[in-house]
Amino acid sequence: MLQGMINISDSDIKYAESILLPAGKTFDVQRVDFIKNLETLDLLAVPGSGKTTVLLAKLLILETKLPLESNRGILILSHTNTAIDEIRERIGKHCPKLFSYPNFIGTIQSFVDQFLAIPYYQIKYKRKILRIDNEIYNETVERNLKLNLSNYTVQQGKNAKSFLRANTGLLYKYRLLFDSGSLKILSGLNKSPITIAKPKRGKNRQDFTQEEKNKVAQWMISFKTKILAQGILHFDDAYLLAEIYLHRYPKIKNIIQHRFKFVFIDEMQDVDLHQYNLLEKIFYDSDNSLSKYQRIGDKNQAIYTNEVALEEIWSLRNNGRIKNINGSQRLSPKIAELVNCFALSREGNFSLEGHNDSCNLKPHIIIFTLENIQQVIPKFSELIQTYITSGEILVNSKNKYKVIGWTKEKPTEGNRLAIKHYFENLSNENAKQKIDYENLDSYLVLFNREKKTLEPIRKSILNALIKILRLEGLYMSKSEMLRNLEISHYNEYISLKRNLYTWSINIIRKKDDETYMSLKTYIPTFLSCFGKSIQASNDFINNQSTIIAIQDTDNAIEQISNNKINIHGFDIDISTIHSVKGETHTATLYLETFYGNGNHNYESERLADQFKFINFDKTQKNHRQSSKMAYVGFSRPTNLLCIAVNKQRFELHLSDIDQQKWNIIEL
Repeated sequence: MLQGMINISDSDIKYAESILLPAGKTFDVQRVDFIKNLETLDLLAVPGSGKTTVLLAKLLILETKLPLESNRGILILSHTNTAIDEIRERIGKHCPKLFSYPNFIGTIQSFVDQFLAIPYYQIKYKRKILRIDNEIYNETVERNLKLNLSNYTVQQGKNAKSFLRANTGLLYKYRLLFDSGSLKILSGLNKSPITIAKPKRGKNRQDFTQEEKNKVAQWMISFKTKILAQGILHFDDAYLLAEIYLHRYPKIKNIIQHRFKFVFIDEMQDVDLHQYNLLEKIFYDSDNSLSKYQRIGDKNQAIYTNEVALEEIWSLRNNGRIKNINGSQRLSPKIAELVNCFALSREGNFSLEGHNDSCNLKPHIIIFTLENIQQVIPKFSELIQTYITSGEILVNSKNKYKVIGWTKEKPTEGNRLAIKHYFENLSNENAKQKIDYENLDSYLVLFNREKKTLEPIRKSILNALIKILRLEGLYMSKSEMLRNLEISHYNEYISLKRNLYTWSINIIRKKDDETYMSLKTYIPTFLSCFGKSIQASNDFINNQSTIIAIQDTDNAIEQISNNKINIHGFDIDISTIHSVKGETHTATLYLETFYGNGNHNYESERLADQFKFINFDKTQKNHRQSSKMAYVGFSRPTNLLCIAVNKQRFELHLSDIDQQKWNIIEL
């Protein structure tokens, strides 16, 4: 067992390089400086800098130093499972000790669940949580809304329900905040407090009395806590329980700090406010923490699933605790010079430098009119083919070609451009592959078609059966359901396995209707094994979705699972900027789209100065949001960056652009 300080030597660095880098490549001074530093700090790393790689290098080296003094652990957290999976895939086989107790590698959510929410729930309710799941939570809310709460009159319940129904989505979105020892109601996580008012109907303008408003607020708290007591939590609820736990048992913070000597947060810019505050409270602890806490990311890439945040959630450390990696291995000097102009945050020693010398194409602007807008993507494909022929783009199985834009769907009024104007066959957002749908038939269509095996279809059908059980009041995972059948109804267990194979094969053979009818026929037998019959799940089983109506062609089915176009023998994916965050492309086409309100709603209007290689310095909210989106979108490609701009806007705002730095193509 090691005692005292850990020192990372040059030979340790060489060991990490031998595993993570191509032969002959080494980490530069900035990267080595970070890898060797084991104190509390922030690492700011530009797009394509390999920030995850330098974190992995540090972890590989720490693996060789385990176990730590007093058997303390290492905590590695990120925002998504995808990031965690990458860590496991790249270094898992080299780090058997790192992936076992007392260390923990997972998402922020999984950490909060395991170390805070679940332990406190068991103390509070003397039982285990049934599920932490947003879909199940919403279903439970709907079911409980039909019931009356004790300690409230029928009228008080009606007042609360009418208020919730009058405010679209509030029933599912409102959250409880634990503040100074009491519960408060917010309109959503990290949102403002709720203002309760009587819904205005017809000539009725009389508001609730103050007493009635108080009762509505109390009812909402009671309703929420009733669902909590049933063991059904929204993912957000874990943070509420965590805050209460730390307040009522303050020693827990010290226990967790003692457990984890080193804490690393990857993709720190993606952390939400409630996550940020909780992590700071536990692991920074006003600079009194027992843990060494390192936060890694790029503040300029702080865009989330459905929004572009401008609040400065991530406050950087002072006292020389900021490290920078300014060199991008992904971006060429010409693309990096452009992307650098869109950065909002220039803290520390920020400077985006392109170190990819394998391709030196200038950024391209494709100018279009409304009449020829659908020629933009084919022109992009033609350019890729041209550069493949010339050798500027080397053909590789890992090459990715992407078309991206901010807004996906066409607005209902005017010619407000969205991705769908450029690509009419773009599938609807609700057709994306996930694990939970509103109708049974959707599970037979919307599975992961990327994998050419039966496994995704089998998994999707099992998800449908799990949902049916859930609608009938039984909560269990797929593995629990199968284990229950195997133990209690072995013959039905074998029958289900055979059926799953048959259904999956028939889906491959495009016998969707036949499979749907067979599955419907089987469900009563399936439910009887669990003492249930078709009741609450009737509509889910029998009401067919609109998705089935577009199954007529192979192309329609293909576009449900992924939006692609293939003109010159290679696939080009079409998606949103949010969906490609963190990706590396060979070539990227950025489509300007309408966003916001006012007179200037397109990137070419708001960011004209940046197209002219002037650093961003505006204060308007929409301009700042647009600059963040451009920063993320423009920083994806290794070889070719194209931006589509309408001719009228180009002539108004970009006519004096430096054509020595741009390749201008007019359709």
